[in-house]
Amino acid sequence: MKNKLKYTLFSLLLCSMSVHTQSNLEAYVEEGLRNNRQYLKERLNTNISKEEGKIARSRFLPDFSFNASYTLADGGRTIDIPVGDLFNPAYATLNQLTNSNQFPTDLANVSEQLLPNDFHETKLQIVQPILNTDIYYGYKASKAQITVNEAKEEAYKNELSFEIRKAYYNHLKLIAQKTILDSTRLIVKELVRVNGKFVKYGVATKDVLYNAEAQNYEIEAQLATVQRNIAVSQNFFNFLLNKDLESPIRIDTSVRQNNAKYNLLALQKSALANRSELESIKNGIAANKFEIKRNKGYLIPDVSAAAEFGYQGFGYDFDQNQDYYLIGFKLSWSIFQGRRNKAKIHRAKLQKKQLETDYSEVENSILLEASKGYYEYEESLAVYGSRLSQLKSATENFKIIEAKYKQGQVLLVTFNEARTNLTTAQLNESIARFNIKIAKANLLRITQNNI
Repeated sequence: MKNKLKYTLFSLLLCSMSVHTQSNLEAYVEEGLRNNRQYLKERLNTNISKEEGKIARSRFLPDFSFNASYTLADGGRTIDIPVGDLFNPAYATLNQLTNSNQFPTDLANVSEQLLPNDFHETKLQIVQPILNTDIYYGYKASKAQITVNEAKEEAYKNELSFEIRKAYYNHLKLIAQKTILDSTRLIVKELVRVNGKFVKYGVATKDVLYNAEAQNYEIEAQLATVQRNIAVSQNFFNFLLNKDLESPIRIDTSVRQNNAKYNLLALQKSALANRSELESIKNGIAANKFEIKRNKGYLIPDVSAAAEFGYQGFGYDFDQNQDYYLIGFKLSWSIFQGRRNKAKIHRAKLQKKQLETDYSEVENSILLEASKGYYEYEESLAVYGSRLSQLKSATENFKIIEAKYKQGQVLLVTFNEARTNLTTAQLNESIARFNIKIAKANLLRITQNNI
């Protein structure tokens, strides 16, 4: 009775839920979302796309730059200016005509080097785009790309949350199996003790004792297998959370058994409305539309304005003789580039069609997922109802057979069959109970919405 009471209490414990327990599971989910390495990569991709959006937006603003240069040079190519050859004869003639010497006639020819020596230029430069389709549609495309990455991040978050819940329930399922086998081991040990007394007092032969001991060894082997599976499930659960693989898992209680009924059409509608995969493709199509417009932008000229304010001249001086300003406008219009622009437009249109095909495919896939998840959930409810009835029947049958066996009214083979049926029914009921939870968590993943 002690063993049956122990199993009953454990079952009630797993079927009950307190606020603390629910927060335990959700706390694990949140911890996984904070620490899982792959999810961190998805978040980083989103943050990178946001920074790229800021970069694209900054191209609308003027570009200010300060530039200063100073040049020292000697040698190199020169240009010869025949100042003396040109002016000396003319000045000599003027002196004769004016009967004076006021015009010099000894001017030398000049040779100037082309490289500027002792020359500086210090300026503030401003460039402002006025009309630029590449900047405008590039910015629009980058904004759409941010939402694409956000949707991908949300989709991975949804998938990871499900995997954590599933791993948690699988771990609890194995813990429940161990508890059942521990209880069964106590029953078998009691059988060994009872059969030992039967043999001692000549009520039974030694084969009944050997049979009971063999059952005990079999239960020990099953426990070893379950213990290994518990360790593996613990390691996998902690792997999802990016924790030390041997970190203990809080399994004192579990989420309440809530066998709610759902409507298939409502689940499909919710899935289509909330799934991030569809949102990602939608925004990808939007980004592609802007890419098409950007490639068509070659039909519109780019216009920009530029201004310079500064000082320029020989000798490092800043005075009114060296200051200057320069304002200009630039128009650039690509006339012909070997049909490259048309090829880019055609490529972008093909990519858009590809995304539209992907959208339709993913949409059908989600509808199929919702349908499959719905029927799996319905099946898990039906299986659990059957397993629960089998457990009740096996429990009552074992009580009767156990009492009769202790009184010597039934054979050992009958007792063994009743005990095996009880253990199998307990294991099947436990598995079916947790399969409901996993199936419901899968519906949550499919609809990406609380159900």
